[in-house]
Amino acid sequence: MRNALVLICIAAAALSFSSCSKTKKLARQHSELEDTYQTLKRDMSEAEVTLEGEKVKVVLPEAVLFNVNSADMNAEYLPILAKMATILNKYDKTSVLITGYTDVTGTESYNLDLSKKRAESAKSVLVKNQVNSGRIFTWGLGDKNPVADNKTLEGRKQNRRVEYVILYDYKPSKE
Repeated sequence: MRNALVLICIAAAALSFSSCSKTKKLARQHSELEDTYQTLKRDMSEAEVTLEGEKVKVVLPEAVLFNVNSADMNAEYLPILAKMATILNKYDKTSVLITGYTDVTGTESYNLDLSKKRAESAKSVLVKNQVNSGRIFTWGLGDKNPVADNKTLEGRKQNRRVEYVILYDYKPSKE
């Protein structure tokens, strides 16, 4: 009986230590994300930077990043993205998920392909600015999730965009 009690105490202590270790790791991750958020918010006034749970989202709200039918990034925004790259390089345990979008002027398959190219174009700008490509993941979602009315010229301009989500040490699932 005494041996069983000792084993239970050892197991409880191990679980407590493991839980404590996990809590410290999560706190460290959140702290790094919080620092990343604060730095982006302070240094990138032209961007909308939000901290949403365990991710930082960066959107250039007034940016016309892409012309119609183009995956070439508007050169006007390259210095802003270079600034973002500098910040990302400071926080090298973070990962960046880049999602590309289009307006509705095109077929579904064309828009999906174009949105993927836009995300890859945004990735290439960060890579040219020394962000490790292994930290950057891209997706294209076509004309899904519009941020503005696709019935207007101004709305379609805003929907031709990429969004950046920054996570701590993201590893994609291997499904």
